[in-house]
Amino acid sequence: MAYEPKRAVNNLAHEYAECAAFYTVSSKLFESQDPKLAEQMNQAAIRAIEYSQILTSEKLTDARIEMAAKSIIKDLDNEIANVSIILNKYSDRCVEAMTDPKARMDYWLMKRD
Repeated sequence: MAYEPKRAVNNLAHEYAECAAFYTVSSKLFESQDPKLAEQMNQAAIRAIEYSQILTSEKLTDARIEMAAKSIIKDLDNEIANVSIILNKYSDRCVEAMTDPKARMDYWLMKRD
């Protein structure tokens, strides 16, 4: 059975919070090497935060972002070379979530355990 709408919305909000953390951390990583890319990632983070807050709340979004950022930083293990790890984990789904929110919502509505 597919996820009910309330669960799908919650999962999408959680995904936006993770994307916000991913874009925020990535922005910091690329700040000195590619300021333009870093600013684009920062703007994506701001939008992802807004989307997550719309779907849930500011308090829950902030907690989820903090939790995701800790996980991302742990994955990096203080090595910029490990950026591939977080790119593989987050990039595709975050790009989809940000560029085609309906497709991501459809994904969650059709998801089965």
